[in-house]
Amino acid sequence: MTPVRISIAAAIGSVLLILIVLELIRGRRLKERYALLWLVTGGVLLVLSAWRGGLNTIAGWLGVSGYPPAILFAAAIMFVIAVLLHYSTVLSRLTDDNVLLAQEVALLRARVDRLEAPPSPSSTGRPAD
Repeated sequence: MTPVRISIAAAIGSVLLILIVLELIRGRRLKERYALLWLVTGGVLLVLSAWRGGLNTIAGWLGVSGYPPAILFAAAIMFVIAVLLHYSTVLSRLTDDNVLLAQEVALLRARVDRLEAPPSPSSTGRPAD
């Protein structure tokens, strides 16, 4: 059975996570689409930590008989891995977009330089003296 102190500490930690995420959303420092992942995780961890019987049942299903709160740690690790994978895909897409943007800027800069360059004597159509 999960110790009560562990359940209380995990529940407090889950509530703090949810409150921090809500504050980051309110302060516009975290976008809603990323906040949803954090809120779901905080909610799942809160349910698992508060529902001690459910945590013990899930631990039994997964074969964790020695220390059921280890399931909380495993759930948190799986969430972190999922978030890292999501951020890696976002970062990869942004890197590709950045390369395309740099190429477009270089082409536009070359065009502006060509348009702003003073005309050379041979390009005016008049013979050079």
